[in-house]
Amino acid sequence: MRFVMAVARDKARTPKQTRGIESKEKIIKAAMVLFAEKGYHHTNAPEIAARAQVATGTFYSYFNNKKEVFIEIIKRIFKNIFEKALSIYEPKTHKNRADNYKEGGKLVHFMIHGILAEYKVNVSLLKEILAMVLLDKEIEKMRRKEEKKVIDLLVSYMQTYKEHLRVSDYEAASVLLLKIMEDMIHQIKFASTGVDEKRLLKEIEDMICRYLLLPQN
Repeated sequence: MRFVMAVARDKARTPKQTRGIESKEKIIKAAMVLFAEKGYHHTNAPEIAARAQVATGTFYSYFNNKKEVFIEIIKRIFKNIFEKALSIYEPKTHKNRADNYKEGGKLVHFMIHGILAEYKVNVSLLKEILAMVLLDKEIEKMRRKEEKKVIDLLVSYMQTYKEHLRVSDYEAASVLLLKIMEDMIHQIKFASTGVDEKRLLKEIEDMICRYLLLPQN
């Protein structure tokens, strides 16, 4: 009797040469377009390779399947929205409470507009990501992991401002702020509120500042 051992396929590798890096980037960009146009479930690896103008074998050199590309895209979006933007912001503290309130307001404005800028890039793709987070446990788990990095960064900012904050539970406050900002921007971009975008953004900034920061006087 003949026995065959099934070996899990895991050929993906990280490109080190310029040509390989460029090919992987082409694949990711092509996947973003196709996932936005056709949706995750109606897109396959050969289509992504064709759109990227690379061989299907090249696709499998860097990704084992389309889910890996999808996860890479989500990671990049988080970096663009939060980590990349927030990590270059240097919080400052002042002796004057009014100045600290203004500084906190700048950070809130910076965060909200960082999220909004990414949503403007490709609304269809972001809708697909939101849907897949609900449908796929692996993708949802990965999103939570990336989200935790953002929460940790927000907590570190709150610790810097701790003498000027109304809140004391920094982790809970960070989660709340993140969810409020995301939900409000979802409403702005995906639904019709009947209220001008600039007005809504100004109000959410004011609301967050009043929740987080001690009064100016």
